[in-house]
Amino acid sequence: MEWITTHWDDVLAIIGGVVVVVSTVVKLTSTTKDDTVWAKILKVLAALSLVNPDGSVVGKKADK
Repeated sequence: MEWITTHWDDVLAIIGGVVVVVSTVVKLTSTTKDDTVWAKILKVLAALSLVNPDGSVVGKKADK
């Protein structure tokens, strides 16, 4: 637990990086099955307050 509290910024940065990469890959694929699965994962992360509902990292607003 101490490691997590010490490295929380790093953990959030990794989660944010994974969200960005996976979101990009999902948008590039032609199937919609992965879009549906990724939307469900984003809902879970949003419920945990790790990402905003639009997929951006908590604490940062996505540019529109």
